[in-house]
Amino acid sequence: MASRSITARLVEASIARPRAVLWTVLVATLIAAVGFVRLDVDTDPENMLPADDPVRVRNAELADTFGAGPMIVVGLFGDVLTPEGVAGVLAVHGGLVDRDDVDGDATVSLRSVVDTAPTSTAEVDEIVALVEGDQLLRDNIVFADRSGVAVFVRITDKDVAVQVADAARELIDDEPGLRSNRVEIAGQPLAEDAFGTQMFVQMAVFAPLAGMLVFVLMWAFFRRIWLVLPAMALAMATVIITMGALVGSGNTLHIMSSMIPIFLMPIAILDSVHVLSDFFDRYDGRDRPELVTSTLEELSRPIGYTTMTTGVGFLALTLVPIPPVRVFGLFVALGVAIAWLLTMTMLPAFMVSVRADRVRRSGDLGGSRVLPALGRATTRRRHLVLAGAVLLVAATAPGLASVTPNDNPVRWFRGDHEIRMASEALGDALPGTFTASIIVTAEPGALDQPSTMAAIDDLADELREDPEVGAVQVYTDGDHPLLRNGDTANIRLQLRTGDNTAMQAVVDRAEDHLATSPVPATDLEWAGEAYLNLTWQDEMVRGMLVGFATTLAVIFVLLVALFRSPRWALLAIAPVVGTVVVVYGLLSYLGRDMDMPIAVLSTMVLGIGVDFAIHFVERYRELIETAGDERAALVAFFREPATAMTRNAVVIAIGFTPLLLSSLVPYVVVGVLLATIISLSWLASIIVLPAAVARPAT
Repeated sequence: MASRSITARLVEASIARPRAVLWTVLVATLIAAVGFVRLDVDTDPENMLPADDPVRVRNAELADTFGAGPMIVVGLFGDVLTPEGVAGVLAVHGGLVDRDDVDGDATVSLRSVVDTAPTSTAEVDEIVALVEGDQLLRDNIVFADRSGVAVFVRITDKDVAVQVADAARELIDDEPGLRSNRVEIAGQPLAEDAFGTQMFVQMAVFAPLAGMLVFVLMWAFFRRIWLVLPAMALAMATVIITMGALVGSGNTLHIMSSMIPIFLMPIAILDSVHVLSDFFDRYDGRDRPELVTSTLEELSRPIGYTTMTTGVGFLALTLVPIPPVRVFGLFVALGVAIAWLLTMTMLPAFMVSVRADRVRRSGDLGGSRVLPALGRATTRRRHLVLAGAVLLVAATAPGLASVTPNDNPVRWFRGDHEIRMASEALGDALPGTFTASIIVTAEPGALDQPSTMAAIDDLADELREDPEVGAVQVYTDGDHPLLRNGDTANIRLQLRTGDNTAMQAVVDRAEDHLATSPVPATDLEWAGEAYLNLTWQDEMVRGMLVGFATTLAVIFVLLVALFRSPRWALLAIAPVVGTVVVVYGLLSYLGRDMDMPIAVLSTMVLGIGVDFAIHFVERYRELIETAGDERAALVAFFREPATAMTRNAVVIAIGFTPLLLSSLVPYVVVGVLLATIISLSWLASIIVLPAAVARPAT
């Protein structure tokens, strides 16, 4: 009762002082927008783990001890091994190392074995022979089939990768001996930095495009601009205030937080469409403040509980031990609360402020005929509907057992994106552009003992047998600062792919070997970029499992409190649980790995997907009281309540479709999954739930 009285007071105050409320929202939005001046982007996967995480600490030691660091690979395909081509490579190397954002000492190319350009083919052959005699350079700076060469550029920071790659292209274009060669540039830092750059560009394009599509859809439903503007204004204010709070509080914009507007826009619109649809369908010229009050009084309870369940779904992400995911969950939950507050204040203020001649009944979307007919068909064939739902869930549930957690920064781009194609091309031409390391910390003098050296050689040979490992470099094949520093050694691996499943297979192979053939007097620990990616995803998946279970339990408790009945709570939560099973089971059958956006959505959909079921159960129970019996209540439900739910589902599901045009796979995945989840949740709530509560005709 306390929450209802608070809501009633908010609505009453907003109706009494509508101009003050609207001006307050406008000022708050403008103030929040100022926070964007502090915007800082972060796409470094290291920050997916806390600063004191052991893997991050070891990576820092790897950089300090061996000089290992972020590197991009510039590949030149074609007839490069000519005097003119080699001269061009040397010039490009010189131009790159002259830059402040490139570490010249750690940059590797043909310049690493020769300083002056060759003048004959014989001299070129001598240079190639020198390369093939060095274990670090062999098959790396000259392709194994001599079809090209590569420059491994050590950059000072990951966020300069795109700038250095652009500079490399310009230097190559300036060299006559290289202009006919195909240029491919890859590397994990480049993928991460390019994603951060394109993330902003595409959000600037697709977020407004999604907003325009939502606007058009709402116009098609309501046919009056004054019914569309308040919902759009509410959603925009919610997004700006939330993002302003995130940036203004000093948080960086990560891949996760960049998607906050995508989630908040439909969440904010969802409740406002319910309110506007109910109000304008019932408006007949009577006193508007009274109708606004009664409309929000009727809807405040389901809206309040959908707000809580949605907020819980996002707050559960704070249980995940990944800092950017925690920030994402916290601020989306904040945005959900802001959307509720604006729904109870800004929306009624707008509804009583608009001129009376601009308000009339909205269209029906054909719902006056289609939805009642759907309701009759559902109740008449209730057993068929329920059997179909059970069979669908049963058929897809086995797929959950084979869901494979996997991610790869290069796969954040579509298959035809230049970065992904370059990574695949260089992955075929070179031993690999992804790296991992085993740091060997030995007792004093142990690294020079024959038994230790033999054991390390055996381990390296075992790892070379793995199909995902392109090369393994160890100090026993030739001392090098990158491979040994005193009593610490670096077993350096080049991987052909950045997939976490590949990294895990290599780790498992090493552990199996070491279980029977340990390296004496040493301590071995994994490090490197590929291993770090594996670590944070494992942490995320475990955290998501905890978050999913916690969210499910908390939502069930909230539903029991809302409906005062475990039976109704189970009925309301069944559609979203079934939706999760169907969607994730189908993803597994289709061979789709569980990457970051898919894993995060698994918890969030519980809070979003249950909204339709809450509206059905709450409105159906109210209609039983007003209509007199259960059959009449179902008939009444398939009029205005079902129409509002259908409008919501269509607006939100179709509103995500512009994301399908993105070249960034995480955005595409979010668009497809959210549209699918919303659609299935709506279908389950409007077809399966009525069939479950319908009584057979007598």
